[in-house]
Amino acid sequence: MKKTMKTLRKQKAFTLIELMVTMAMIGFLASIILIALGNTRLKARDAKRVTDAKSIIKSFELYLNDNGVYPQYGTAGTEYDLSTAMANANPAPLVPGYVSQVPTDPALAAQNHPYRYVTDAGGRNFGLGIYFEGDNAYCKYRSAGGLVTWFSSAPDCVR
Repeated sequence: MKKTMKTLRKQKAFTLIELMVTMAMIGFLASIILIALGNTRLKARDAKRVTDAKSIIKSFELYLNDNGVYPQYGTAGTEYDLSTAMANANPAPLVPGYVSQVPTDPALAAQNHPYRYVTDAGGRNFGLGIYFEGDNAYCKYRSAGGLVTWFSSAPDCVR
């Protein structure tokens, strides 16, 4: 039995144009979803940074209560990577007595913006610098007597 042109036209199938339009719409929708997820990830990393800052500050306050000073490391007034400073703090390290491990930036490997720490000469005040991707800049948390000039032009965090 030979199929004629009429019977071929009666068979239902998608044309190449219809398939290409469908693929283009799926691609467009997928790109919109990926863009939205990128912003969500950024916000999630910034939210983790806020949580980390609160945890760090609480551990500093516990440390102050037990030792009479905030953790000290290196030269007063000089900014240091928080992980290094807390592992070698004086009079005692922050880990493991006050935190199980020092929090690190969730995007540290990709962005190279570690949490920063500074203290005054007497260990009575501290500053904590944290980079927020949403603002594309550092902001600082500091004790009541912490210097405004710490972390150069970074504003105080209001999160």
